[in-house]
Amino acid sequence: MTLTLDKLPDSTVVRAAGDIDVSNCARLAEAIVQGRQRGKPLILDFSAVTFLDSGGLHVLLTAHAGAAHGEREFYLAALHPRVARLLRISGVLHHLKVRPSVEQARTAAVTSS
Repeated sequence: MTLTLDKLPDSTVVRAAGDIDVSNCARLAEAIVQGRQRGKPLILDFSAVTFLDSGGLHVLLTAHAGAAHGEREFYLAALHPRVARLLRISGVLHHLKVRPSVEQARTAAVTSS
């Protein structure tokens, strides 16, 4: 898995690529913490994430719970179809703020602020 952190004027985008599993999901969790330190809405770009296991799912749910308890807005953007299917099957897709693209997530974050 590769991660990049883009600090934009209105948000922070964490771009992930590859497989997210129990062996590397702690790196994703750390990137989320770093992104939230800016005090801007956080967007995870998952367009290049092709696999997500329960460890990665746990990281997403923890990030969502943090947003629900007063931390900055949290969005998932551009889900790969396999990842979207896992989130749908597990029953958590409708709990997360998912947008079709990073730009749509940025627009939603600005609108909700």
